[in-house]
Amino acid sequence: MPPDSFAGIRVLTASEFKQLVRDGRRGELRTADVVTCGTFGIMSGTLVIVSFQAAGPGVFERASAVSFNGVPAVVGPCPNENNGRIDAVIFGTAVSSDDPNYGGGRLFRDMVSGRIIRVRIETTGGVFERLLSLTDFETARMITTRTAFKNYTAFVNPMSAPFPTIFAVRPMSGALSFASVSGCGEINPLQNDPHLRFHTPGTYVLLNGAPGRIIGTGTRHSPDRPNLALHADLKGMDPDLMGGFITSKGPECLVSVATAIPVTDEQALADLCVTDDQIPLPVADIQTRVPLASASYADVWTGTDRFIHVSPDKCRHCAVCTARSACPVRTIGDAGAVGTACVSCLTCVSACPGGVYEAAGGTLTVEGRRIPVGLRQSDRNRGEKAAALLKSFIREGRWVF
Repeated sequence: MPPDSFAGIRVLTASEFKQLVRDGRRGELRTADVVTCGTFGIMSGTLVIVSFQAAGPGVFERASAVSFNGVPAVVGPCPNENNGRIDAVIFGTAVSSDDPNYGGGRLFRDMVSGRIIRVRIETTGGVFERLLSLTDFETARMITTRTAFKNYTAFVNPMSAPFPTIFAVRPMSGALSFASVSGCGEINPLQNDPHLRFHTPGTYVLLNGAPGRIIGTGTRHSPDRPNLALHADLKGMDPDLMGGFITSKGPECLVSVATAIPVTDEQALADLCVTDDQIPLPVADIQTRVPLASASYADVWTGTDRFIHVSPDKCRHCAVCTARSACPVRTIGDAGAVGTACVSCLTCVSACPGGVYEAAGGTLTVEGRRIPVGLRQSDRNRGEKAAALLKSFIREGRWVF
């Protein structure tokens, strides 16, 4: 669909569309032409390919190692012999040698935010250090190997001993003390297009707010658990729609995806009418991955708090702020204030002994017990923001179907 044909079409975000479904306004659903969907959360299979001028021609033959703010990268695949250029691949889960709580995800956000990046290059001609900003990179392209899974599993630890996992900020405490959940439920792109009718190779998407394309299905894709591989340029991304997240197994990468689904027929309409209460969420043992129960995304996102409520007057002024040190996105300040990078993951709620941070995260029922959701590794707020951004792109005629 060329840009000049957007005039007069009706675009709804997935959240707006689902509200019509819940309100029983079925007649209005048929007037929608396009529905924009979004998701935001930990997506491990993320990397960035960069290319930049490290030195003048002839200064070194080849580079053997390179790091960005201490985050190691893989040199290549092009050797760029004798021309002073470096190609490198940075993994979103790579860990900085300077700070074990700093990884590729935070590095990517810092790059997009315009911060200066310290680059260290080991070469046959010596060691070079450069200070670069994103504009200094000739190429800075993100590729995701698996993104926007339609299905996720919630995890609990029924054993007594804590268990280190990427699905917990600290080792997951035992005795079914809390549940860790992922996924944006009814607004997820593939939840609204489960057979990938409209998510095909070459289709445009927003990746962290930047126009990109679908490469194809991602790694670990299956018909029952579909996901996507994507690419987009870092130079068009929004830092508020990406970032890093610390787990008990190290840094992870936060990514957002938004896609547009045209309402072309009855099948598309039926797929778009699925709501949180109809989306199953298996609950499994974190150690064995054996399912123990089944919940739904209504347990996670219906009647719960999307944002963290902060009560500074409750602060006990502890010598060490446990909420600040536990925060997986490192956004709690000295005075306990929550910064804009907060993804409402709920970690601070349980970490603060004074109750400064409050939010209702919902519960999942396992073995007859109601287990509180203690960690959300997806942020519905930012998923909705990504979908709203794409809606504005379409309304302004800046999109191609």
